[in-house]
Amino acid sequence: MTTRTLSPAAYDKLTATVARDTGNRRTAALWSHATALARHAHEHGLAPADDRPPGPDGLLKSLESLAACHPALAPLADPAVLPLWEQPLGSAAWTAIEEFWDRHPALEDERRVDGYALGDAYQLLSDEARKGRALCQTPPWVARLLLRLSLEPAIEEWGPTDVRMIDPACGTGHIAVAAFYMARVPPILGRRSAPVGHGPRAVERALAAVSGVDLDAYAAALTAYRLLACSASVLGVSLDQVPASWPVNVAAAGAYHACVANPPYITPKDPAVRDQVRAAYPQVAAGKYSLALPFTALMLEHLAVPGGFVAQLTAHSFMKREFGKRYITEFLPRFDARWIIDTSGAYIPGHGTPTCILVHRARPPVGDTVTVIRGNRGEPHVPEDPARGLVWRAIEDAVDNRLAWDRFQAGADLARRSGGTSTWGVAY
Repeated sequence: MTTRTLSPAAYDKLTATVARDTGNRRTAALWSHATALARHAHEHGLAPADDRPPGPDGLLKSLESLAACHPALAPLADPAVLPLWEQPLGSAAWTAIEEFWDRHPALEDERRVDGYALGDAYQLLSDEARKGRALCQTPPWVARLLLRLSLEPAIEEWGPTDVRMIDPACGTGHIAVAAFYMARVPPILGRRSAPVGHGPRAVERALAAVSGVDLDAYAAALTAYRLLACSASVLGVSLDQVPASWPVNVAAAGAYHACVANPPYITPKDPAVRDQVRAAYPQVAAGKYSLALPFTALMLEHLAVPGGFVAQLTAHSFMKREFGKRYITEFLPRFDARWIIDTSGAYIPGHGTPTCILVHRARPPVGDTVTVIRGNRGEPHVPEDPARGLVWRAIEDAVDNRLAWDRFQAGADLARRSGGTSTWGVAY
């Protein structure tokens, strides 16, 4: 199967077409996307049955079947999450949805089941999620860099059997899925080597390591589906054969070693909400603040583990505007800043706002060094592959060089102190 790329206007047209039947753009987006999700499950052999019942009623039966596969998928049959049972769909709207996915199967080919295209499709279909909740998916290559600067050193420090991470604005799960893969097969790191895990225990451990929270209940359900789809694919089974006891920590809370997010950058438009957030986070929410600032405080609060890592891709407007003064002078100095990376010149699809990457540890400052990667100029033109853009590649090269130097220096210091080694093992 090959995947054709359609413009955002094509998705918007589909939502508008279906909305003429449902009378509601949100419900139209959910009907459209749930159809793609059910197709994804069936076409990748993840659904418990090979046959896919036809028509809108058949989709509802497919969702009920998927919801019964694992407790984490129960929201797929909950009318409060997917109000499809309360809003029947006519034949013309159903035909439009089916024809759209026939032309553009955003379901990956047979070699991939991780659902990146499926996650992106929800952002394109739902203007309510996109505009009202600032849903903007994190490209996988950005997610990987964020995790290299947070989850990877957390694994090195605490070991893969104990480490946990959370994305407190997980959307449809791009960062969570990338974290699942890193936790399942930990990287080989400086002073510790990680045996590769491929069996069931490695998959269960990776699921337990990853958590996500989002205000959008359907987006959270989609994250849970994607994590289970990846797990089932690794094990070579369907979704109903993934043990029900295995955790899928979406919309869950706890203490974590790494917190990674691409939080919303918008300013709350509702005065009541704006005042509530300001009252809850007075140390960072001043004036016409960006939500990215209270999210930083929220992320650091999740890290009950001393020294845990926080990595975020965020708008750099706080550096230039009055609302960021208190955040910069009073809040951030309380924590151990590790990286400040200017990504404003990089081309990141869907991110029109200039951004930066901030990495902190949840502890008082240690030492007097912060690694800063400054931007001198932007992309000369829109790169064909954003992950290989000149600016982004320069950022990755700078990160690689600094990490290599830090690990060399740490290894040399350890050898001078003790001459010993430290290892940990991984259960398969």
